[in-house]
Amino acid sequence: MVEPLDEFERELREQLLARSAPQGFTDRLMARVPRQQSPRTRWTEFGLPMWRWAVAALLVAAMVMGGFERDRQQRLAGQRAKQQVLLALRITGSTLREVQQKVNTGSEQQKLSQKGAGKTILEKDDQ
Repeated sequence: MVEPLDEFERELREQLLARSAPQGFTDRLMARVPRQQSPRTRWTEFGLPMWRWAVAALLVAAMVMGGFERDRQQRLAGQRAKQQVLLALRITGSTLREVQQKVNTGSEQQKLSQKGAGKTILEKDDQ
């Protein structure tokens, strides 16, 4: 008696044996294949697929936009620095005015006190 497993293995070996294709098989098969260009060559221009051109364009656009953003950031930093310098100059100017007023007030008081001291000296000499 033939075991079912042995029968299965025999049939499998027969089916897996290499056989040549029937006469005209290649021609019939190629006649059924549509005559289209492959998508890879259809979208190719200048030797590169279209997606590579798109990636290159995106990279160039990103670099240009990055340059514009960098320029904008530098311009804003310059404006902030200018505002800080102007504020520092205003603070310094007002401080100098206050000091100048104190100096002027002090020198006027000193002149007055010198005049007053001079009168007292003169008044004493007159007596």
